[in-house]
Amino acid sequence: MKNQQLILRLIFSIIAVICAVVLIISGAKRQRIKTVAQNNDSKDPSPVPSTSPTFLDINPTSNINPTEAPTMAQVSAVTDLAAYIGSQLAMGQTYIKIPEGVHYVDPKAKNGRVGLLLENLNGVTIDGTNAEMILTKTTRAIEINNCNDLTLIGLTIDYDPLPFMQGFITDMTDDKLELTVQLMKGYPEAGTFTGDKVEIYSPVDDELTTQTYYGASFTPLAGNKIKVTKQKTQQEEYSFEEVGDIVVIGSTTAERTIPHAIRPDKCNNLVFKNVKVYASNSFGFLETDCNASRYINCSVDRRPVNTDLKIREYRRLRSATADGFHSKHAQTGPSYVGCTARYNGDDGIAINGHYHIVSRVEGGNKLRVIGKLGEVPNLKVGDEAELMTYRGLRLPNAKIVAFDPNAGVDLDSSDRAFLNNQEFIGNVQKTRSFATHAYYVTLDRSVNLPTGSLIASSNRVGNGFEVRDCTIGPTRSRGILVKASDGIISNNVVVDTWGHGIMAAPVYGWLEAGSSNNLTITDNVVQRARDVGIAVFAFGGNGRCAPAGAHNNVTITGNRIAGSSRPAIAVTSTKNLKENNNQIVGRRNYYLLPKHMGQFGRRFAPYREIYLENTIRAS
Repeated sequence: MKNQQLILRLIFSIIAVICAVVLIISGAKRQRIKTVAQNNDSKDPSPVPSTSPTFLDINPTSNINPTEAPTMAQVSAVTDLAAYIGSQLAMGQTYIKIPEGVHYVDPKAKNGRVGLLLENLNGVTIDGTNAEMILTKTTRAIEINNCNDLTLIGLTIDYDPLPFMQGFITDMTDDKLELTVQLMKGYPEAGTFTGDKVEIYSPVDDELTTQTYYGASFTPLAGNKIKVTKQKTQQEEYSFEEVGDIVVIGSTTAERTIPHAIRPDKCNNLVFKNVKVYASNSFGFLETDCNASRYINCSVDRRPVNTDLKIREYRRLRSATADGFHSKHAQTGPSYVGCTARYNGDDGIAINGHYHIVSRVEGGNKLRVIGKLGEVPNLKVGDEAELMTYRGLRLPNAKIVAFDPNAGVDLDSSDRAFLNNQEFIGNVQKTRSFATHAYYVTLDRSVNLPTGSLIASSNRVGNGFEVRDCTIGPTRSRGILVKASDGIISNNVVVDTWGHGIMAAPVYGWLEAGSSNNLTITDNVVQRARDVGIAVFAFGGNGRCAPAGAHNNVTITGNRIAGSSRPAIAVTSTKNLKENNNQIVGRRNYYLLPKHMGQFGRRFAPYREIYLENTIRAS
């Protein structure tokens, strides 16, 4: 008995020492962040206290790793979910109830790359309440094409194996450019890594502890370890990871995959209600060329430990690999009501369209246009064209009176020269190599558009959208990101974003349209945004702030911004701004990276609450 007591005392002593070490490391790391920051907040006379009551605590208690097996739902007796739904549709059923329980789905549609393919359906409701669809390959779960008035209710989407791996940092070089990572049990193994993105979380609170690294490379090591090599441009003093932190990177276990968990295209009046996505190899939801979709109480979030599919060495830290909800080219914009996007690997909610490049104007109203990514421009006769010059001046919209998508002409030397000199971002850089043709677009009036100006169809950017009563964040990028008009962003809670909390801005480098007219941002709560809390801005292709009029009739009122980087609100390039009754509490500038310091007047006034440039307030 005495030996047992001694052993127990020894175990408790070891646990106490480990806890003390973790607390010391955590405190030192947080102190180091503050020390290296360019804006040392200790100089500010009114920093936010660490126990500030202005912070909402919407996060659940940090997941303690389970000591017992999770409570697993019963596996359904239906062995082929896609075949079951197909048989119901063949019988003419318009209401289909998916049998409750867990359905493991081996994707068969589209050569094994889609778990469930729904096409050309009208007025069908699929009720997946209390049912789970578990993909056995890291590819698309559901694809929906050319459907009208389709409703999907209550279904949960997950993956086994997961589309990401996790591991503890066990060693690193002094400059932190190389990390040795011991991968965890219960996650994909070293040889399955994919992509070049690295997210790093602290085991103290299971939250991101440093910026996301892109351009990384991975090398499998013995013992299910992996070496992560970061780009040499990463600065050690702004790399806050430490030994013991947790690395998350992408994984694929399938030879042929296509991205995104749920992927509607060319659909009208879709309704998604109470649909959950716990993992995805890219976006949770991506819709393209849809009209008036509605997302009600849907979520993209990491799965709780107590409902996970298996015991893992440590809880899941990621949900979707990229955006939570994304809408492109919507005729009438989507409605997101009561939705949640948390712990996904990019933006929470994004709404946008495509810009295309104007190479030159011939005869006053005939535009020579190069499509984004070399694609045929998504323009149509009769569309209202949004027009922006290379320096960001927005012209009045014009009507497209002639356009033949089948009449492309070869690019000439001047086209090539312009493309090769542009600093595009991400995959849009492929426009230089993918573009082979230009197309002619005729407008209903003459325009002055220099080389490098942009054109977009204002009929296909998501105008008329709504984002209301949603919970966004934590997330590694922006919370709510819109590039459309006639919309409302209201009553949302946006927390712990590593980019802007709420952002409305066209981006030349991404060729993402458009600018915003008649935009209302009201009664939102933004907390701990590591960039601007609410940002409405525009920059030209020359990188300079666009003139007033890129955005028009913008209302920002009744919002609460707490503990975020300054400025809390930034507005540029806007006519008829109504900004009032916004509450700004505290600030945290110490997470700002050097690239942020030259933006929104921070270099000269790092603690100002509101920044305006090229903006005209409403009279």
